Amino acid sequence: MQETSFNLTYGIEAMLPMELTVSTLRVDSTDEESNARDLRINLDILEEKCKKLEIRQVAYKHATERYYNQRVKEKACIVGEYVLRKNEVSRAQPQVKLGPTWEGPYEVTKANWNGAYVLETIEGRQIPRTWNARNLKKYFF
Repeated sequence: MQETSFNLTYGIEAMLPMELTVSTLRVDSTDEESNARDLRINLDILEEKCKKLEIRQVAYKHATERYYNQRVKEKACIVGEYVLRKNEVSRAQPQVKLGPTWEGPYEVTKANWNGAYVLETIEGRQIPRTWNARNLKKYFF
């Protein structure tokens, strides 16, 4: 956000220790009184800088969220529909290089409002915990 963390913390730019031992233009041109005055002014401005950066950060997050939400396609399952479950998440079978990616089919028995689904096997045994729609895909006979 065009500001260093040191500048946001202390209100001044960081100085290398080498600059204090070797005579540089930056060190030679400073005056103690004007330096103290400038430090006080910078500390007064510091809070305003932090608020501006916070506003920019919130706007950036909002724009990123809007961009993401425009491109995400929500998967919805209907109760009674058959789905496959991602093996990577369920770990029902050992994961090997050429192993199965999906396992199932399972029947959706309950759909929660937040995209989580309760599943059961074809034999009627309920699968523990709910499963997110990201880890499911529709199964076609």
